[in-house]
Amino acid sequence: MSDFLARSSGYNQNKSNGLGGRSAFAESTTGARAGAFAFQIQVRRIERLIPLGDPPAGVSRYSTVSLDRNELFAGLCIVGFVNGNVFRVLYEIRSRELGDVLINTANISVIIWAALFVGVIYVLRLPKTAITYLDRTVALGAVLMFLAPVAPLSWLALTGLAIYFLWISQPGSYPHRGGWILLAMTVPIFWSRVVFSLLSDYILAFDAILVSWIVGTERTGNVIEFSDGSGYLWIATGCSSIANVSLAVLCWALFTQVFYREQPLRKAWWAVAASAAVVAINVTRLSLIDLYQQHYNLLHGPVGATVVNWLTFAAIISICAFGVRHHLPARR
Repeated sequence: MSDFLARSSGYNQNKSNGLGGRSAFAESTTGARAGAFAFQIQVRRIERLIPLGDPPAGVSRYSTVSLDRNELFAGLCIVGFVNGNVFRVLYEIRSRELGDVLINTANISVIIWAALFVGVIYVLRLPKTAITYLDRTVALGAVLMFLAPVAPLSWLALTGLAIYFLWISQPGSYPHRGGWILLAMTVPIFWSRVVFSLLSDYILAFDAILVSWIVGTERTGNVIEFSDGSGYLWIATGCSSIANVSLAVLCWALFTQVFYREQPLRKAWWAVAASAAVVAINVTRLSLIDLYQQHYNLLHGPVGATVVNWLTFAAIISICAFGVRHHLPARR
């Protein structure tokens, strides 16, 4: 059973090949500048949808200057994200038609892509100041983690960068909110997988308990008896609700940080509601498979997966948008 376009993984293919720390850092800043400038070009196109605020006094929003700290860290975020997903995207391109890859957004949720885009734009709102010694140290540490041939290190580096943004920016400012968005983005990409690897038995058992309660049959671990007693339904890792729950949390963070600036935790109930809707949709599908196992291919196959994915996406977006409805831009 497919996750809701939330799966993204990959392994770092950058290698140092004997380059020293200074050379690696210089190459990274060059790539960071190119990535940051490419994102700045898109700012004009989304200003009406995402409030970016006024630029700092005396600074032009679209001025092009030498690389400074906001462009450096925005570029590092882009490089880290690409570095962690490159093998996954290449696999999708090789195994599917290009049109299918584009439609499925390389098997990475559109919510994750949106969080990356908005988070990087908000990080670009950092004051245009010179790069400090601490900035260089943090950036070099991130580059070294990107160079290591271990994919999880890229997500750890992105987590560290997001925490650094929270530390150096004022609460409520755009860079601070961008840091929260980027930190939440690492949850469905990396941290939910870590949690699942540690608590998989309990998480799968939770889904199985709900399904067993609905169909009224016996359960053992994550195995549920069919309603007619003809066999058993085994809930596999891919059938867990946790991936989509982590997407609901990310979507809540995205909506609250963009549209609701004052005490986002007041809107935490909407994250709970979106997560509950995700679990309800997933458990309903599993229950239908148990009750109507003769239609297994339909319910568990591409048709059933597509329907569930769209229902889940619509539920998450609708609930999170409803939670900040009073703060959405007014229609003209």
